Amino acid sequence: MVVTVIEVTRKHTSKLNELSNYTLIYGRRKVGKTFLVKNFIDHDLYYIVKRGGGIIAEGDSIKNIESFELFLEILRSELKSGKTAVVDEFQRLPEEFLDHIQSFHPEGRLILTGSSFHVMKDILSPKSPTLGLISEFKLSLVSPINIFTELGKHIDIVKALELSPYLRDPWTLQYFKGEKTSLIDILNFSKHSIPSLTGEVFLEEERTLSEVYEGIIRSLALGRWKLKEIADLLYSRGLIDIPDPSRIRPYFKNMMSMDLVRRIPLFHKQGYRYTIRSPIMELGYLLDERYNFFEKDMSKKRIQVVTDDNIPEHIERYCGDIFAELYDGEHEYHYSSEFDIDFIITQNNDVLAVGEVKWTDNVSKKDVYEFLERTEYLAGDKIFFSKKEFDIEGVISLTPKRLFDLITGEVTDMHKKI
Repeated sequence: MVVTVIEVTRKHTSKLNELSNYTLIYGRRKVGKTFLVKNFIDHDLYYIVKRGGGIIAEGDSIKNIESFELFLEILRSELKSGKTAVVDEFQRLPEEFLDHIQSFHPEGRLILTGSSFHVMKDILSPKSPTLGLISEFKLSLVSPINIFTELGKHIDIVKALELSPYLRDPWTLQYFKGEKTSLIDILNFSKHSIPSLTGEVFLEEERTLSEVYEGIIRSLALGRWKLKEIADLLYSRGLIDIPDPSRIRPYFKNMMSMDLVRRIPLFHKQGYRYTIRSPIMELGYLLDERYNFFEKDMSKKRIQVVTDDNIPEHIERYCGDIFAELYDGEHEYHYSSEFDIDFIITQNNDVLAVGEVKWTDNVSKKDVYEFLERTEYLAGDKIFFSKKEFDIEGVISLTPKRLFDLITGEVTDMHKKI
């Protein structure tokens, strides 16, 4: 549904026009940079830099610019006349392009787009000639609140909640077909797109390094989230020489900058829970690990088994994100040999909320009382999220419908809402 794509994008990028006349829009592949620029930013000329360095200019007509020098001459002239120019995938241009930007500034309006990995190395480095001249706008997953409230206007609210973790990845919105939307169809339609989300990040590295990066993605998809577990798996596959977490920490730093991986702090412990940033990517790689999904066709029934097993955990993480946004806090995770706490929302070391997510049809009051018992030592609101609402003292029982009503109501403060 086009209206949903437009509304989600508008909310997702509402602060963009507040930035300066020279702006960098960056993020990993398929977070919607091109769609955003072409549909939401007024521009006079649009330049897309091809992999080989050639440039396609889109304006009144489409033409190829094969000379870098000619491109600079045209761009300088356009900016000097006060026009707005977009240079998409600017990182494919020669490094000296950044020096020319310094000489262009502040004439006209210049919008650059590029992958986060190149941006990290080039424009955002302390030695960059453009440092301080260009505003930064990072595109990542859509806000958990924005995607849920927009989907909830068009489809059954339970289905909206269940699809929200996957449709937060902007490129998946093209597959939203209202009530007919199926997670299995999204996976099948995008099976060749999911590996490309890593884009040129892995392609530009040495082959051995690329294999380690992909090995990490596959380890996370299999549910390994501790560095030691991941190092052990990579060692067993011959991708690193010793099973030592220190061997892979630099990779994680890069992958978080690329927006491929996220980390959730462990509550009252040192360390993090590492996960793939995009749930749809995680499902794709998990299916490929088990059934070679990227290379062959799979029955919907077999895909359904995998999605059914993993949707509850993705909803748990998604709920942690949505309540972190509602409380303006940080999403943390607790685990022990006895039990897990799905999410803890903190702010300046204070616990604001503690949450349990039971995404199953077999939920009862017993589950609520067990949750209260496990978390009695923790301060903050006690949130129990499920498909069924309970009236039990000491717990805030939320269903998708009640959560939707709270978010879209007039009161904006979460504590007042509940």
